[in-house]
Amino acid sequence: MEKPDYQYAQEKLAQLKTDYQVEVVADWSDDASDWKPGTWTKAELDKLHNSIALLANIMGENEKFARHLGGVTVKKSDIGTHGGEALAHRVSLSTKGTFSPWTVVHEFAHSWDANYAWKLSRALEKYTGGFTNPWLSLARRLAGLADSGLYDQEDKPGRHGRKPGCNRAGYFYGDKPSGSNWVFNRVEDFAESVAMYIGWGKNNDLSSWAEARLKRYLLANGASDKNFGVDNWTDYARTFLVSKNTQSLY
Repeated sequence: MEKPDYQYAQEKLAQLKTDYQVEVVADWSDDASDWKPGTWTKAELDKLHNSIALLANIMGENEKFARHLGGVTVKKSDIGTHGGEALAHRVSLSTKGTFSPWTVVHEFAHSWDANYAWKLSRALEKYTGGFTNPWLSLARRLAGLADSGLYDQEDKPGRHGRKPGCNRAGYFYGDKPSGSNWVFNRVEDFAESVAMYIGWGKNNDLSSWAEARLKRYLLANGASDKNFGVDNWTDYARTFLVSKNTQSLY
């Protein structure tokens, strides 16, 4: 946070608290004689606010957002390789670079789910006809029916555990998510579904990433996607695309 932006930042924090019951932990100093910029920037506070507003809008209004999430504290943290982490009433964003609007909505969706004891992701799993069964998943891997290694994903195309049940959690998703991998489970499915619902075809800050997540499956096997690298995209198209017509992907 640059010193000239201090007043703006304080007003933005007050607005987030008033409108959404979201409290940002400021890591910058307000001591004029010993200024410390911290890790937040003015642009990031705007991005955080705009992304929260997108989620609040689909909930109906600010009051419903605040009620369903029960108040959330946001802070910058060293969380390793993760871009963000969330529990009930808490969202952490990485200090190792900036965050995206998608990450904000994804993590707040986790916090929403956690505030209801993860019942929302369970409801999505049930509604879409999915289920979680680690033992059946292990049996499929032992039988050589999974697109992963026996106890982990493999770092090569077609072996990242994208198929239903071929993941660490044994999550057999019943829907067509925008993607999956070894760490995919019903909780991640819920957060990704919320972000995709907000972004797909809406012409907002999440829309380009929502489109990119599905268009990769229109590529040929072995093609390199600028965002997602190389994979056997054609093999996975039927798992993740409703239609190969890009006007009706999701």
